[in-house]
Amino acid sequence: MYTKNAFISKKPFLEKVATFDFDRYYTPWVRFFCHFTMWLVFTSLLQINLFFDADLPAVQAAAFAIRSLLCNLTVFYLFFYVAVPNTLLKSKVIPALLSFIGCIILWIVLNHYCLVFIANHFNVQSPYYLTGLKSNLQETIWYVISPRNILVGLVPVFYSISPYFFTKIVFSIIRFYSKWFKSERKAVQLEMDKLDLEKDFLKSQLNPHFLFNTLNNLYGLSLRADEKTPQVITQLSGMMRYTLYESNAKMVPVKEELNYLKNYVRLEKLRYKSNADIECQIDETEVDHQLIAPLLTFTFVENAFKYGLKKKNQGFLKINISVANNVFNFSILNDKEENQKVSDFGGIGLGNVKKRLELLYPGKHQLAIEDRGSSFYVALAINLQ
Repeated sequence: MYTKNAFISKKPFLEKVATFDFDRYYTPWVRFFCHFTMWLVFTSLLQINLFFDADLPAVQAAAFAIRSLLCNLTVFYLFFYVAVPNTLLKSKVIPALLSFIGCIILWIVLNHYCLVFIANHFNVQSPYYLTGLKSNLQETIWYVISPRNILVGLVPVFYSISPYFFTKIVFSIIRFYSKWFKSERKAVQLEMDKLDLEKDFLKSQLNPHFLFNTLNNLYGLSLRADEKTPQVITQLSGMMRYTLYESNAKMVPVKEELNYLKNYVRLEKLRYKSNADIECQIDETEVDHQLIAPLLTFTFVENAFKYGLKKKNQGFLKINISVANNVFNFSILNDKEENQKVSDFGGIGLGNVKKRLELLYPGKHQLAIEDRGSSFYVALAINLQ
């Protein structure tokens, strides 16, 4: 028997973020507002830092902040909205790297001309900035784009563009994850719809076969005027009602599912002698308002009667079901012929159950199927919470 602690809870951390509807809410105006806010916030923070930390007058601090804004803004949009769509998104890695290097060179060139403009139009007296401004006035464009100057300027460039690039990359990752999550959820829903169709198909295949056998048994009981006849009719009626109507729901009460299995076992027993080794033990002491996906264990029980009880005087079928600590525990053991393989049991029905378990109870179920040579064993545990 499995316990509740045997299960590993899987709750995606980014699920709440992934469910945000970007297509609906991230309109062009919202995008404009977000971009405008990003540039305003970072530029304002830079200006405040220059004003208080570098002791620059407000006008000069604003000039240096605007210089940074122009360089970063140009490189940002050129790289992410021109270079990336035409290189990286088309799997052109080398052109993407070259375009990034080109953007860095462009930043250095723009920064040079902005500093020259500030040196010519603002009377900057700060010793730290004055030295840099004077050197820019003396530099030629060929020196500015020289490999040595570019290597020296890499760190300041990365320092300047990193907040904007980091913000854009993180946002793009979140948006991509949202689209991927919705695509996966849609695929899961399609798979669930497919499994529902398969389940309905299996029901249409199993029910007539089972009904035929049960009607034959009822016919024999009626010929003998057996007092069990009304009870069998009631059990069959309840099973057919559950199969045709109640099992169409996504979830059903565990108690109803157990009643269905008990009725099925009782009706199948009619085919065998009274001394047949068939046991069905169901503990319902903790069954109270729990829900479970319908017909998950029915395939195992149906297969056990179909392939088991074949050995004369040695056939057996044992079913154990219980609910403890909100964990549904099911096990079934039946005899089988030595030459039968695990793949012979269940076919489409067994595969359907496995898929449904993976989709309905991811990380909340454990299924064991064992070929023990002369017997076949199945154990299933489901965390119902």
